[in-house]
Amino acid sequence: MDLYLAPLAEITSKEFRVLCYQGGADICYSEMISAKAVTLKNRKTILLAQIEESEQKTYLQFFGGDPDTMKEAVTIILEKVKPYGIDINAGCPVRKVVAQKAGSALMDDPVQLGKIVKAVRSVTDLPLSVKIRKGFKTPNYLNCAMEVQDMGADMLIVHPRLRTEMFMGVSDHTVSIELANIMKIPVIHSGDVKTPADLDKFRDSNIKGIMIGRGALGAPWVFDVLKGNKVSDERKKQMMTEHFRYYLNIKDVKFGHTMFRRHASWYSTGLRGSSEFRNMIFSPKTDIETAKSRTMEFFGVDL
Repeated sequence: MDLYLAPLAEITSKEFRVLCYQGGADICYSEMISAKAVTLKNRKTILLAQIEESEQKTYLQFFGGDPDTMKEAVTIILEKVKPYGIDINAGCPVRKVVAQKAGSALMDDPVQLGKIVKAVRSVTDLPLSVKIRKGFKTPNYLNCAMEVQDMGADMLIVHPRLRTEMFMGVSDHTVSIELANIMKIPVIHSGDVKTPADLDKFRDSNIKGIMIGRGALGAPWVFDVLKGNKVSDERKKQMMTEHFRYYLNIKDVKFGHTMFRRHASWYSTGLRGSSEFRNMIFSPKTDIETAKSRTMEFFGVDL
């Protein structure tokens, strides 16, 4: 099974995707891109579609509730960038996305979702995937999956939680397996896979791939771990160092420092003294130089 990096807002930038490819990812997804913002020529949004030359197979994920807007946005981006594929977000549960009748709101309107898939399909021959949930308030994955397939999608990604569940509880992997058994297009499972043991439930199924989201936070090498490859401490330090240096040197200083603290927190998970480290790094009394110094000391890296 191929291993995918899930789209994560503000996380799966091209820099993080490159790290995950180094860490064994087969395919990566961009953070979600607002179709409406693209059509309004929002420069910051368009920059989210940038792809590094070293990226192997990267999908750009778009969200929106209007077929024509989605179609126009994809057309605009494809004039500037050549991704491996395009993804339609029908799973995001956050309020500002749902308020636009986009993301997981589309789970309550399979016909509208199908229209969006058909519109995007009409402007590209690139691989087209759609990421769905189990449903919005009630399960509606089967209707949505069939509509997606009928309207021309090449692949279905399933995060089997309801929108009302957000990311709470355990995802229902049986939903993904059920769909994999009946769909004509490949089905990818997304949710609650962090260790090789978590893969066992999919070994004898028709699932074609596994998508990793939160499991990659603080562990861009998790893909190699899931493949049974040993990852040395030195390699982990090298990847962390590269990641930290990026955020300490980007032009958007405020954003960079915020993300530096967040990623340092994630990298500390499971290490001795991590709770105290996280409290320190997020304390309003800790300036960036102190945070940097304590991070070097905690992880044994040179920034």
